[in-house]
Amino acid sequence: MPTWLIIAEETVTENGAVTYRQVTALRPVSGNKSREEALVDLYRAARGYVPDSLRSTPRVTGRDGDGSFWVLPKNGKGKSQASCNIRLIEQIRP
Repeated sequence: MPTWLIIAEETVTENGAVTYRQVTALRPVSGNKSREEALVDLYRAARGYVPDSLRSTPRVTGRDGDGSFWVLPKNGKGKSQASCNIRLIEQIRP
């Protein structure tokens, strides 16, 4: 069985240019789980995750068609345009 990681990719843009981009491994998915089982863990992680750039901004979380989640400013409000994509990736071990 593959090993899964839950990652968050946070992007902040100002005036149409990316000023900040950070990818963080939130946590590994423990146990021998299929992709479908690991997506349940992804759902739990996405529900509670608040990216630094959106900490003081009202936000909304939604699921994308590929099973990943987006954390976005609610109603497009905030000092800059920030977004965070939380997704599941397969970990490759050397």
